[in-house]
Order: sequence, then structure tokens, then C-alpha cells
Amino acid sequence: MNHFGHIEIPTNDFKIAKKFFGSVFGWTFQDVPDIDYVLFRAGMKPNGGFFKVKKMLKSGQVNVYIEVKSISATLKKIRSAGGSIIIKKTVVKNMGWFAMFTTPDGCHLCLWERK
Repeated sequence: MNHFGHIEIPTNDFKIAKKFFGSVFGWTFQDVPDIDYVLFRAGMKPNGGFFKVKKMLKSGQVNVYIEVKSISATLKKIRSAGGSIIIKKTVVKNMGWFAMFTTPDGCHLCLWERK
């Protein structure tokens, strides 16, 4: 627990992302159509996924997830330490839960709790 466990990379087109990262880095992929998502396997952990965006952002493009035992308990610690909650604990169907927060100086990070 409390290690980096998942990284999300935005893309406008899953096909292009899979072709690029597959040919450059040798990653493999698994489509998850019910949540419009593509998981990637980069070999060693952390692995991650592609999420679709209409327009690429100029900053905050990659979501890094810290795996925790309890998102609820961790969010309380984040608030106590001066951080802010951007997205509260949210279910990801049949997989677990996530949340997004900022550090006191504004860095955006995510939490992941396995089901």
C-alpha cells in the first residue's frame, strides 16, 4: 500500500495511442468498452490506462494513482495536512474506488482503493 499503482494518460484516439505506445515501448492493451477505457500493461508496475478527452489539456495531463487501503481514511489525513479534495471517493464498476486531491501547493494526484 501507499505506492504508485496506476497511471492514466489522456488521448483523443485509443487506436492511435495503442499504436504509438505499443510500437515505441512494446506495451500491451485491454479494451474496457463499458467504461470507455483502455488498460495498458507496461511490464513492471505501475501499469495504467488511457482515458479519452475531446481536447488535450495544456497541464495536468497525466493522472498518477497512489494505492491505499482506505480512501476515506486517507482523504481525512489529506484534509488535516492542508490538502484539498477535488473528486470525492467514487466507485469504478467492479474494480474499486478512486478520488482526486491536491497537495497544499496545488499538485494534483489520485488515490486508488481495490475492491
